[in-house]
Amino acid sequence: MFGIGRRSETTKLELERDQALVLFELLSRWIDDHPQPTPSADCFQSPAELVVLSQIDEKLKATLSEPFRTDYFEILKAARERLSNEFVVGETLND
Repeated sequence: MFGIGRRSETTKLELERDQALVLFELLSRWIDDHPQPTPSADCFQSPAELVVLSQIDEKLKATLSEPFRTDYFEILKAARERLSNEFVVGETLND
């Protein structure tokens, strides 16, 4: 049961390795100090959302070994290509 002032219980989320790599790269671009486009502040309804994204990024960073490999960008490219094949043409983020 949720209560005001209490932290919620934990929830386990499993990702395929490709999903974890692509999500890690996206969050790292948004959170780390890179000159990359990020979502505007209008995208977020609460600072808590940024906290959660940052925490997920840190957990992925602690879990994944690929970002520390010299061939990371090739691994990432292959993961993106495999996942892109699942994208339905004409689909948008609002669908």
